[in-house]
Amino acid sequence: MIKRFLPVGYASMVVSGLLALVLPKQAIKLNGKLLLRGYENPGDLEPKEWYVRSTRISGLGMLVTGVAGLLAGQRTEDDDGEAATEQADEFDGADDEPVELDV
Repeated sequence: MIKRFLPVGYASMVVSGLLALVLPKQAIKLNGKLLLRGYENPGDLEPKEWYVRSTRISGLGMLVTGVAGLLAGQRTEDDDGEAATEQADEFDGADDEPVELDV
């Protein structure tokens, strides 16, 4: 069931990562507005330069992770279809005898 929602999560990671990579100050302000909603004057806060660089680097990581997840999901879907066909071909039901194993 959760496999259906994975592409949505990966796509949101790609969008967030792209925003943080290309526009890190705007991404910081957006996150500040969302996280500091209960405080007075959160717009007056200015991020330090190391934090902007850190946001850009984490955006790159999120972008790469999201793209890799989307590509892996497509590959898994393709492999699942082929694997299911191969398993159906291999199983013919001829060996219905129980198998004994020594433990």
